[in-house]
Amino acid sequence: MAKPSLYATHLPPDSIRLLQISSDGETYTGLLQEFSIDSLPYFAAISWCWTSGRDAATQVFVCNDQEISVPSHLDALFGALTPTGVPASTTVWIDAICINQNDSREKDVHIPRMREIYGKAHSVTVWLGEEAEDSALAMDLRRVETMRGQLAGLPGYGAQTDYLLYGLPGPSDPMWRAVGRLCDRNWFYRTWVVQEVALARGIEILCGEQWLRWDDLVGLASELVRTGLSVLCRTSDSVTRSRPNAFRVLLDMAFIRTMHQDGGAPTDYILRMVRLKEVTKPIDKVYGILGLLEDGLRDAIHVDYAKYESSYWEVYLHVAKYIASTDRSFWLLSMASSTERPKMLPSWCPNLNSMIPEVLDFSSQQWSAGITPGRSYGAGLSPGSDSPHLRVSGFVIDVVQAVVHLGQPAPAVDEQGESDPDSVKASFLERDTICMAHCQDAYHNIDEGINVYSRALIVNTWADGSSIMPSQKDRVSLAYLDTIAYLKTEKLCVADQYERSDLEQREQTMQQYLRQLGWWGQRPFFATKDHRIGRGPASMRAGDALCVFYGAGPIFVLRRGNNDLYELVGDAYLHGCMALESLPLEARTQDQEFILN
Repeated sequence: MAKPSLYATHLPPDSIRLLQISSDGETYTGLLQEFSIDSLPYFAAISWCWTSGRDAATQVFVCNDQEISVPSHLDALFGALTPTGVPASTTVWIDAICINQNDSREKDVHIPRMREIYGKAHSVTVWLGEEAEDSALAMDLRRVETMRGQLAGLPGYGAQTDYLLYGLPGPSDPMWRAVGRLCDRNWFYRTWVVQEVALARGIEILCGEQWLRWDDLVGLASELVRTGLSVLCRTSDSVTRSRPNAFRVLLDMAFIRTMHQDGGAPTDYILRMVRLKEVTKPIDKVYGILGLLEDGLRDAIHVDYAKYESSYWEVYLHVAKYIASTDRSFWLLSMASSTERPKMLPSWCPNLNSMIPEVLDFSSQQWSAGITPGRSYGAGLSPGSDSPHLRVSGFVIDVVQAVVHLGQPAPAVDEQGESDPDSVKASFLERDTICMAHCQDAYHNIDEGINVYSRALIVNTWADGSSIMPSQKDRVSLAYLDTIAYLKTEKLCVADQYERSDLEQREQTMQQYLRQLGWWGQRPFFATKDHRIGRGPASMRAGDALCVFYGAGPIFVLRRGNNDLYELVGDAYLHGCMALESLPLEARTQDQEFILN
């Protein structure tokens, strides 16, 4: 990046640098100046992607009469901000130059000030890079507004077959994939951009030499997701990478921005989102969102790159301890399950630098496995001040006896083109038979077994989050039977016995049930020693203990280790045991304090 000689003095804590880019119509140069944070000129803050594929290439940029090397991706931005043929000047803040990247002390002081910097900028310019892959189509305001208006006329998800009647382009039209590729650029997956977007007064997107308002792109993405037509925007590249859906990522950022403007986004929502983001340095999973965190937690985090860059897990643990000591809810433990973690990170602490093995955790479910209405449960989570352990009270309710990784009934959207649908379907049906056999061992009445099993597979919850009521159990059983019949024959079971209107309703319910099976596909089915069934965390195994934690909504899976310490495996659904007040006394064991390592 920039040479250290560009920074003649150490930047005071109450000042920032701003870069003035000036052009005589042919060439552009930079002037880097210091300003008091309380007396800033009119400037735009730049949100860009350090990890662009072109970052390996550099260009010479003249700043303060010195030649410095900048990434070609960044040099292209300077050119876009100062069009050829017209003398121009603009003032910006951009981290790559305005902070001395070779001075860790300076970064330690100014990284926590991102909230002020982006908040004081008159606007934020999102730089997506140079024009490529038909991006000019997706950046064309007229085209975006037209498509957005046409999509708004569609009734909703499931009306994809009728979209041509609303004037929308055909499936081979380049506009669809142009929008998909634009929203799939690296910038959207970067951790730092979450707070840069949320803190901005206003946002404009720049790609090549075209500008587009943030709200216009968000509005288009929202309509594409609502109607289900975002599938037309996907490309072979976007379905083979292990990244979240680009449009969902964009809408999540827009939602956090709205929540921040309305008083602040919940910490759990921020951490869940940033866990899916990308960083070069794992420590930036925390430092990159400081501007969004509530005051107490932000003040408790000490930025020190020299100390924590390699031992980033210590900062993760510090954040988790603060949350555990100030928040009585148990969402932190629901986030803890991960595909990998540093050896020193306790099992109960989320590894923010690892994707969760389950697409969805259970913290948002309206369960009360460890809650009796009107009763207080004291501290809830109790972290050790000088140890990595966490204490929590509760009891063991059952023990896992068998685990079956049921999987999904069809390839996920992100896997289409990679997996053979027939093979995925056959594998699901084979494992479903195994799971049903476990269920019949517990429930000897076939109808009762199907009823319990069909509800347990979708954790006794409808797609909108509401609980399945006892009066709806037959509807769920039929949805399960219809789903299995559809997977085998692409027809509903005994369909000729029902009127067409009944069949249409059943098909809608079956499609909803099928989608929910996909949601929970990464969570294995399990059967217990005491003949119960449920859905658990991906890494659970036979012998694990199913525990009720007082004050928690889900059941939690623990694995006993040495010295009476327990490893937290993850959260779970145990059918018939998700409301403490209705749990028979004989189902409870002796209360105990679990020490999680």
